[in-house]
Amino acid sequence: MTRPGLLDYFLLILLALMWGSSFAFIKLGVHAYSPLIVAAGRITLGAVVLWLIVLLRQSGLPRGKAAWVSAFLCGILGNAVPFFLISMGETRINAGLAAILMSVVPLTTVVLGHFVTRDEKLTPGKVAGLVLGTCGVIVLDGPETLSGLGGDLPYQLAVLMAAICYAVSSLIARNLRDQPRAGSAAVILTFASLSIAPVALLVDQPWAMAWSAQGALAIIYLGLVPTGLAMFLLLLMVARAGAGFVAFNNYLVPAVGVVVSLVVLGEIPAPSTLLAMVIILAGIAAANIRFGGRKNALPIVHVMTKKD
Repeated sequence: MTRPGLLDYFLLILLALMWGSSFAFIKLGVHAYSPLIVAAGRITLGAVVLWLIVLLRQSGLPRGKAAWVSAFLCGILGNAVPFFLISMGETRINAGLAAILMSVVPLTTVVLGHFVTRDEKLTPGKVAGLVLGTCGVIVLDGPETLSGLGGDLPYQLAVLMAAICYAVSSLIARNLRDQPRAGSAAVILTFASLSIAPVALLVDQPWAMAWSAQGALAIIYLGLVPTGLAMFLLLLMVARAGAGFVAFNNYLVPAVGVVVSLVVLGEIPAPSTLLAMVIILAGIAAANIRFGGRKNALPIVHVMTKKD
């Protein structure tokens, strides 16, 4: 691992573009197909991409029963369930709003880490970050969040539940830090695909749906770029510059998601949305004060430290 250079910062921005763009393309996908089909399609294509990378790099696979159990749980909680929940949420809410809601992942991880780990306890800085993050979510969702009467509230909550799933998965992925990265990521997405694809085929019967070139291209993009290729780029960057450096995407992805949604979908964020994003990002910054490069709250959670 070397000190981050210009190439690493370029790759960081590229990764943020990949992840941040996913929300706009999810929106395009669910305009044509069901949330299950969108989630299953992107996961399956992403798994294919990663298996090709495993073959090209001759990567090893996870070793030991505990590693395979962790990979299975990461596949379900870190991919299958949250991808479906985000897709479902975006059937009613804007892509930019979904991107900002997902930015609570690091703060959710802070809370869970306090209870399930020995080295990630709450501190004054983390508590301050949680308070700011909560205020940001309230500003983002509006007064209906407190009253529970908002028509879109269940869909906003679906995205927030996806954030919780990501946070839980990121803590489980700590068990994979000493496993081959590419092989572990491929196994994780394979478990995710095997769990969600049969359900999508059985419940929604995609062959009976009207064909949509735009929807199909959106799913292909999601599978190839923010799922498959972004995972490979993540692994490369962790090896080059460390997980702490990659964690700066927590600050970039929400902003990228809003910008891409504006350019691709024409979604103009409300002033309260931009204010909420600033508050949430300030919360992430406060939560990470004095904690160096140790991060566990990446939007995609397969962060291992051993080279393939």
